[in-house]
Amino acid sequence: MQIRLLDCAGAQNIYETRMVQDFPAAELKPFSAVREMMQAGIYEPLVLEEEDGRLLAYAWQVLLPGRRSALLDYFAVRSDLRGGGIGTRALHALADHYRDRLDDLILECEHPDEAPDRAVAKRRIAFYLRAGACATRIESRVFGVRYNILTLPCGGHETDAVVSRELKDLYRMMVPEPYYRGNVIFYDP
Repeated sequence: MQIRLLDCAGAQNIYETRMVQDFPAAELKPFSAVREMMQAGIYEPLVLEEEDGRLLAYAWQVLLPGRRSALLDYFAVRSDLRGGGIGTRALHALADHYRDRLDDLILECEHPDEAPDRAVAKRRIAFYLRAGACATRIESRVFGVRYNILTLPCGGHETDAVVSRELKDLYRMMVPEPYYRGNVIFYDP
């Protein structure tokens, strides 16, 4: 499995052909916002491919310069390959890819108590935990959606307090005022 950074045209292609099918419309930020973050140097859309270039999965991250945590903004395995171990392999490859740059990838998972499908939300959290992610005591509510926060260790592992601080800073970069206030809320231990 190899990892490749997408340029804007490649990212837009994945967005228009894959992401609109893999994510509910309410969870997709406009591609113009992705493009702006890419141009600002804080967004890394990656694809995970076979050696022959066949797409297996994609993982798009928000990274702030000089920080040791990043947000896994979107992650999906090609729909016809799900359930075969590709997702776990992809997460391990991502952790290895970021080993020298990051301590953790921050993962947001819909809280099962408020998810449209409780069983799916629980399976998603269980998948990440089996793949090596760690549960935190941090929760958030972003534009009305409640999330459990997990971390995937890469080159280290930070405390909940550090992860919470870095996640807040990441969201301040992604969501401008006045949208941030009242729409992005964190519950720390």
